[in-house]
Amino acid sequence: MSRDLSKATPRVREFSEKLISEVKRLLGITLFVVEVDRPFDVQVAYYAQSREPLSVVNKLRKRVGLAPITDSENKRAITWTMASNHITNLENDKSSDDLSRAIDIGIKDKNGHYVADANADTNKDKKVDFKQIGIIGKMIDSGMIWGGDWKGKKYDPQHWEEPKGLFEDGSSGGGGAVRVFDQNPISEGEIDKLTASEDMKI
Repeated sequence: MSRDLSKATPRVREFSEKLISEVKRLLGITLFVVEVDRPFDVQVAYYAQSREPLSVVNKLRKRVGLAPITDSENKRAITWTMASNHITNLENDKSSDDLSRAIDIGIKDKNGHYVADANADTNKDKKVDFKQIGIIGKMIDSGMIWGGDWKGKKYDPQHWEEPKGLFEDGSSGGGGAVRVFDQNPISEGEIDKLTASEDMKI
């Protein structure tokens, strides 16, 4: 597993780079890449969390070089599927399987520290950062699937993935429109209008 955007599909890579730069420009929030690609055995370890005894989970984590977790951490699931779009498969002949179709992004505070709170307001505008980031992401590429739209325990505002429908070369055949920034840049006025609702507020 890595934070290397070159290991993502072209659509995910371009989206991620634009999301990071636009969120910084429009909101003053610093984003960073948490994870891009993920080997299958790492997904097995992640999926075991909350579903298997702690001893089993930590054995699986040790096998793939992950640090052990505590009993309280093992009460919380961190993935909901064994068919994650982060998983890459280098053993077949399909080039599209060599690239991740998903990315997880995180927020850094002004001191460069990771912000774990999904409801954080690091830029002090009285609006939830990730909700604003979600809007900007959809403006960049309306076809990208945002984990912040998932309900209940699956809610995952750090997660973005491209729609299904990949061509053999790894380019996306999925739906949605990609914004042409040279012709139609996002303005602060657009963001203010779209984030004015009460559910955006802290």
